[in-house]
Amino acid sequence: MSTFHAASVEKLIQRLTGEPINIPKAYVDNLDVVVIQSAVRAPGKGMVRRVTSINEIVGYDAVSKSFSFIEVFRWNPANDSFEFPGYMNSFTLEEKIAPKRGIPPFKRKTIYTDLKRRANVFEKLHKQRKVKGFNEVFRVLAEAHRQKLI
Repeated sequence: MSTFHAASVEKLIQRLTGEPINIPKAYVDNLDVVVIQSAVRAPGKGMVRRVTSINEIVGYDAVSKSFSFIEVFRWNPANDSFEFPGYMNSFTLEEKIAPKRGIPPFKRKTIYTDLKRRANVFEKLHKQRKVKGFNEVFRVLAEAHRQKLI
């Protein structure tokens, strides 16, 4: 994991492959996910920091010299909410994470059920606002895992 200053996936790739860094374009697909975060104006809240998009790097086509990436999450500035356009279309979930979790190719879409269960745990934690700090979150997640909730 690393941080880098860039306003978009395209700008990040330009910075990585240009002077002075000069990473070969063929190496950029070693990145799995790019999280774009910005200071934005949220309705009724003024300036806030939001993750504006989460993007998966799929690959590099040497012939066309172009990169493929999928925007899997994005912030909606109209109502300060998050959308999941990558639902049922996530390269990282289906091609990288599902196999590591032992999910066979013909059942890869079940990874979204696992993801929803995990999201429900975090939503409950957020609504309760009782769990604060890494150790408490870890304890709750470990218990949820023990009970096979996630």
